[in-house]
Amino acid sequence: MDPRRSWGALALLCLLLPGGHPDPCQVSIAPQDPVVEFGASLLLNCTSSCRNSSRLDWEVSVTKVGARGPGWVSLSVPNVTDWRLELYCYGVFGDHRPIAATTVYAYRLSPPQIYLEGDVVAGKETRVTCNVSARVAPPDPPDLRLTLAGVGGGLPPSTQRGPRLGLVFTAQPEQHGREVTCEATLRLGGRTLNASAATTLWVW
Repeated sequence: MDPRRSWGALALLCLLLPGGHPDPCQVSIAPQDPVVEFGASLLLNCTSSCRNSSRLDWEVSVTKVGARGPGWVSLSVPNVTDWRLELYCYGVFGDHRPIAATTVYAYRLSPPQIYLEGDVVAGKETRVTCNVSARVAPPDPPDLRLTLAGVGGGLPPSTQRGPRLGLVFTAQPEQHGREVTCEATLRLGGRTLNASAATTLWVW
C-alpha cells in the first residue's frame, strides 16, 4: 500500500475517533444564573476549556474586581444593587471568540410575621394571619406562596399564593402550648428560597 495513503487513512481515523478532533475552546460561568439577596456580595468564576487564550475577561456594567489565573478569571460584586444583572465572559482563542452569559437575580424576602387576633379561647373561633414582604425585579410580582400549619395537628395546613394568608379555626384545649408555623416560599430564577416563623398558642 502506498505509504501516503496509509498516513491519510490514519489521519482520517484520528478525526473520526472520539477525542480525535478537539472541540473548539469554550468558556463557562459558575454559578449559573445565581440568586442573591439585594445588597449582598457575589463571587463568580469564568473558566476556559483551553489554556491557550490570548484573553479571558468579563463584560459587565459594574466595576470589575477580581483575580485571574491560567484558564480562569473571577468577578467579585461587593454590593448587588441591580434587581436583574446581565453578565458576560468572553475568551479570545485566535479567530475563535466564545461568549458565556449569566443573569444575576436579586431579591428581598422578610421573615414571616404571624398575628393572632385577640385571646385564643377554647371552643371559640380564632383567626391567625401570616404576612410576608418580598420584592424581585420589576415589573414582575414575586412568585410567593405561604403555608400556615399547626405543629402536632389540630390546625389544618393552608397554602395560598401571595404575601398574606389568613386561617380561621376553633381553638381546642389540647392545642395549648403548640406552635403555629408560617413558611414562605419564593421562586426566582429557577431557585427556591424559604423563610419561616413560628408562634406558640396559649389557649384559655
